[in-house]
Amino acid sequence: MGAKTEFEGCITHGPWGGSHGKEWVYRPDGFIRKISVSHGGVVDSIKFQTYWKGGTQSSFFGGNGGNRTDTICIDHPDEYLMSISGTVFFSVVTSISFVTNQNRYGPYGISFGTAFSYDGKGGVIVGFHGRADKYLTAIGVYVMPESLAYGLNSTYEVNFMPAVRFLVSITLLLLCSSMLRMSKPRDAGPWGAGGGKPWDDGVFPIIKQIRIHAGELKVIYALQFEYLGKDGESVLSQVHGAADGVTNIQLVNLDGKDEYLSGISGLYGPVAGYNGLEAIVSISFYTNKRILGPYGDPTGAGYANFSSTPYSPGKVVGFHGRINNGFLSAVGVHMEYF
Repeated sequence: MGAKTEFEGCITHGPWGGSHGKEWVYRPDGFIRKISVSHGGVVDSIKFQTYWKGGTQSSFFGGNGGNRTDTICIDHPDEYLMSISGTVFFSVVTSISFVTNQNRYGPYGISFGTAFSYDGKGGVIVGFHGRADKYLTAIGVYVMPESLAYGLNSTYEVNFMPAVRFLVSITLLLLCSSMLRMSKPRDAGPWGAGGGKPWDDGVFPIIKQIRIHAGELKVIYALQFEYLGKDGESVLSQVHGAADGVTNIQLVNLDGKDEYLSGISGLYGPVAGYNGLEAIVSISFYTNKRILGPYGDPTGAGYANFSSTPYSPGKVVGFHGRINNGFLSAVGVHMEYF
């Protein structure tokens, strides 16, 4: 059961893990925007980055090991941390995952040992605490009810009485809702592997067709989109991904009138025979009427999930992403909210 902490309005959960190492606390003044996890056989270190009052606040906990570092970018204010889970073994955190209201990230490290989790039912994760030495030995969370989190963790410092704080949080939520209803498209993603060359189709009134390129490898080789411009003329995008090895192209047709895309989801992971290269291995498309897919391989082990908000109050008006070594390594959407 959680207990009150010195941070007004916060509940603490954990830490989970061992009892050795130096205690650390990360309770920033702003929203957490980036989390970097260095890992190999265990979680070596964790780094947080927060933007507040126009500046950057960053802290690092753990050792300098790890043969891989993964960075999570949280799309505040639309996206926020809800829960974490992982495993510990012999007083070391061996794996960790994060869940936001939009996406699941991880696991990072190797999942073995005793499982731990915070289920996210208490509110928004606004900070972390734990212990660390050469490795991350323990981790816990600070949680705050969503209304208070939006009031206290805005980019402005708020130290008002509870009644005033409540009014501020309501105002901020209304402002966020107003922003979501703006007609200006918003970027979401891209989700997938890091690195590679970026691409961006821009925005269009209508998405008419999606072409999914497949081959012998269990990946999405490439995506291509047919849009309709404002003049009603067809615009065919470039092929985003591999040109060689494609043996099959699946066509997804939208009526362009009553049906529109509302989001995407899928998996990304290693490409067999490519020495650690990662790419999009599975993708699904959500419309206001149906779910199309999954296309690719939705069953492989060791894949990581990605998702936009598939049932958001808006529509997809374009795509962007990255290509690495000829494969589609990441994909994102441009959104227009109602």
